[in-house]
Amino acid sequence: MPEKEALEAITLLPAKRIGIGHLVGSIEVGKDADLLVLTGEPLDISTWVDQTIIDGKVVYERSKDEKIKRLLAPVAE
Repeated sequence: MPEKEALEAITLLPAKRIGIGHLVGSIEVGKDADLLVLTGEPLDISTWVDQTIIDGKVVYERSKDEKIKRLLAPVAE
């Protein structure tokens, strides 16, 4: 499946199916804008969520995520 179609399949199309495509599902003037800021391509397995923004407020920042820091910390020998 082409990337554009795959992204629509997980964003705009479900919103349209449940009747809220006019409110969410794509970035357009007048729509709610809950956003993910990613480190790479959305469908790439190596991409991380860098920030999450809901109602205009940053609610998650990877740089401040202590669990991720511990998970990725080098193992002491």
